[in-house]
Amino acid sequence: MKAAYIPVGAGGHILASLPMIAELVKKGVEVSYYAPPSFKAQVELTGAKHVPFPEVTECYSGPFMGREDFLAVIPLVFLGQAKEAIDDIMKGLTADRPDVIISDALALAGRLAAWKLNLPLVMMFTSYAPGKSFSIFRTFPEYPGSPARAAAEEMAKAFHLQYGGRLLTPQEIFEGTGDFNLCTLTKSFQPGGQDFGEDFFFAGAQIAPRAGDGSWKAPDNGKPLLYTSLGSLFNNWPEFYQMLFPVVKDLDVNVLCSIGKTIQKEDLGEIPENVTVMPFTPQLEVLAHTDYFITHAGIGSVMEALYFGVPCMCIPQMDEQVLTAHRLKELGGASAVLLKQEVTEKTLRTALIELIQNPVYRQNAQAMSREMRSEGGCEKAAQAVIDYVSHR
Repeated sequence: MKAAYIPVGAGGHILASLPMIAELVKKGVEVSYYAPPSFKAQVELTGAKHVPFPEVTECYSGPFMGREDFLAVIPLVFLGQAKEAIDDIMKGLTADRPDVIISDALALAGRLAAWKLNLPLVMMFTSYAPGKSFSIFRTFPEYPGSPARAAAEEMAKAFHLQYGGRLLTPQEIFEGTGDFNLCTLTKSFQPGGQDFGEDFFFAGAQIAPRAGDGSWKAPDNGKPLLYTSLGSLFNNWPEFYQMLFPVVKDLDVNVLCSIGKTIQKEDLGEIPENVTVMPFTPQLEVLAHTDYFITHAGIGSVMEALYFGVPCMCIPQMDEQVLTAHRLKELGGASAVLLKQEVTEKTLRTALIELIQNPVYRQNAQAMSREMRSEGGCEKAAQAVIDYVSHR
């Protein structure tokens, strides 16, 4: 069996796919992974064949970015990425035709190629999947008269004429599905998870060992570990740490703060003795030793935390993270959801003490971990793809 994987031009999406790709290779599938040269080493570690194409502009949008609301422009972002990548992808697929195309749900080039070549399409959702009762797209405003939406409509029509398939309207971009679909959430975490049929497989977090540089060692003093990370996009917030440090300095815990590349340690003032500050951390390795997690509630980070049974306190920075944070709290895996403007030393202290002292959050997180490990994972996701293609 031969498969081709088409990613979207964002590192987090690519990393989420690699554990399953490695499992497919272990099971004897020949995988060609289409990715920019900057990901060559990571792709080849899975055993897949790296097929290069030019670096895709992560936020392609022509002249419209900054002139219109981001949600008005976002369909054009993904259409534009497809326009930049599709010619190279089609050349590769025509020369080395696979049995199935596996595509990130937002990698529209994968859909176009599958339609043009009349190949089965497996789509991989690294966030919420669209269902009968829930879709993130249904929360988007409408944008009548938007130049960016008009440009997206023209590009979608041109794609439709050349490649066939369904017209890539904004609804199709965000709610379209493949012949078979994988989602890196658990069915219980997905809103409306009970609505999905056998064409969806909920795999949960895609976990596989990642190469570390040895810069972090787990504490060996027997105290619990509190880990904090505000993600990679909105982490330039030194005031957060200046509020956090007075809260944690007298707690009998180890604290590890991943602060990103923008903030310098000197910006943070006096750092308590029980706090370690690093620009970046090997998150999977850290979470395997973590007892409590203060997170921005990115869906990838939350799924990874639940895989290791780690309870959270959430400080979301954008709309999808707010949804994820509230979903986690609803399911009992988070002690609090604090929006940025609500974060003070007092609110941090209240939420953190609740997280540490109330065992119910850990119990719930561990129950979700057991579910994820028993029902999903990269090995079972890979097998689901093989079974689908074999039975087709």
